[in-house]
Amino acid sequence: FGNRPIAALHASPDCTHHSQAANGQPRDEKIRALSWVVVRWAGQVRPDFISVENVKQLTLWGPLVAKRDPMTGRVLKTDGTVAAPGEVVPRNQQYLVPDKKKAGRTWRRFVSSLEGMGYKVEWRRLVAADYDTGTTRERLFMIARCDGKPIVWPEATNAKEAVDGKKTWVGAAESIDWSIECPS
Repeated sequence: FGNRPIAALHASPDCTHHSQAANGQPRDEKIRALSWVVVRWAGQVRPDFISVENVKQLTLWGPLVAKRDPMTGRVLKTDGTVAAPGEVVPRNQQYLVPDKKKAGRTWRRFVSSLEGMGYKVEWRRLVAADYDTGTTRERLFMIARCDGKPIVWPEATNAKEAVDGKKTWVGAAESIDWSIECPS
């Protein structure tokens, strides 16, 4: 990059280990920590504008704890077994789950880190279908700016039901040209 200024950074760090899709699976702390790369880039190259897109559960990002067997209270291991009485299970062999008591703690530190560097930070959960896209998937969007300009969010053009001059959601099927033959 040399001495050239960076206007914008868009990041979409791996969300697998934050997502509800990984509900019953062990979480990997290193993968969950990939979002910190955004803070590193902000500190090193100071882009004027940063956007992050991810799963909505990222705002619940916090520490992980070992899942416990409900019958014995002992640690569950990644191989599906329960720790023996008195067994000390290494962290990399523990079945890790989010600590509900500390939900959001790491997210708040992440946001505070950017704010501490002079960024104004806002985030919202947006449904893609509200913006004329063929999916009702709800995603988290975060914007951080340090250029003094306001953070402006787009106005929704669509809604589930047609109200206030908005069109109804479009389905993915409406975006497919069904006349093109192809194997299923």
